[in-house]
Amino acid sequence: MISFSNIQKQYGKQLIFVEASFQLNPGEKAGLVGPNGAGKTTLFRMIMNEETADDGDISVPKKLTIGYFRQDVGEMAGRPVLDEAIAGSGRVGDLHHELVDLQNAMEDPEKADQMDKILDRFGEVQEEYEHLGGYTLEAQAREVLAGLGFAEDQIDGDVGAL
Repeated sequence: MISFSNIQKQYGKQLIFVEASFQLNPGEKAGLVGPNGAGKTTLFRMIMNEETADDGDISVPKKLTIGYFRQDVGEMAGRPVLDEAIAGSGRVGDLHHELVDLQNAMEDPEKADQMDKILDRFGEVQEEYEHLGGYTLEAQAREVLAGLGFAEDQIDGDVGAL
């Protein structure tokens, strides 16, 4: 359960939240809609503990894994949307990125002398990825992105092009 109780937040003289409260229970889904500057990103940063409230209580379970797609794509440019959607899933996301890097290394003729080492590591990473449900996660991420209106070419395309 994620809970905000009487949250207050302001930047300089601009009030963002005044005694804001909500609770999101396990299994519930919620949409966050509002104009620019309304505090949507600030809310996510507080949930991710990247920012603090000026006053009030925020409760997010320590063992909860939260994945979200940042609106600032600068450092993500050049990577597929699918990869970045999976990136927020902890260890599985890390393994996914490593698999992509290893696949690229296997295709690089300049790394032919390292191929045995690359193939060994690929086998290890792929086994752990499969054990942790990575391939299921990949299918679920595709389904969620399609449900959000992303076309297949966008899902496999560059985040920077969005």
